[in-house]
Amino acid sequence: MKPTRTDYHRILAVFLLALLIIIGISVWLLDLIVQQRTFGLLMSAELIAFALLVYIFYHEDPATFKKLTTISLVSLSILILLAAVTFSNIASTPKPNVSASLYAGEISVTVYGFGSNPTDITSPGPTLTFKLGDIVNMTLFNAGRMPHNWALVTTNQTSAPVLFSAEIASGSVPIQSNQTGSVIFKATESGNFYYICQVPGHAELGMWGIVVINP
Repeated sequence: MKPTRTDYHRILAVFLLALLIIIGISVWLLDLIVQQRTFGLLMSAELIAFALLVYIFYHEDPATFKKLTTISLVSLSILILLAAVTFSNIASTPKPNVSASLYAGEISVTVYGFGSNPTDITSPGPTLTFKLGDIVNMTLFNAGRMPHNWALVTTNQTSAPVLFSAEIASGSVPIQSNQTGSVIFKATESGNFYYICQVPGHAELGMWGIVVINP
């Protein structure tokens, strides 16, 4: 039996559907590597929605075609808008040019501190040095038994205000033992500051260090 025009359309639709789903999955997997998961997920959904729209375009039932096409067009438009907004936010977010990390933990029952590695916790912790304008990716590893956090502040006191929104977790919701947190901040003011653990009482037990931001 000789293939009809509709048969060719179905073959083309299925081919495009498979191709675009493969592209969508590939974008999502690539996104996992570059850590831009929201954008990758939206792009994948956008491509799959478009593929389904192509398939529906060749559907033989006019009534179903009309309803599903309307739904697909609206969904596709929303996904394109969300992807564009997400991409715009990603593109406008400055990338860190400096990375720093610290380990939080307890030295004894009465002394807590920070260190550059989990076996060298000191009080005060290591001095962190940055330059004015640096965009810092700061990571904290909780190597202790108690929950801890990290914040860049004006003085080594629990109540001190946070600078540059440089805060990993918080004093009320800290990082649990063997967990990790991070924050990206921009050093917009030079001077000598402090970093502390904001969990009540921990700064007073020695969980603080100096941050130097050079002009």
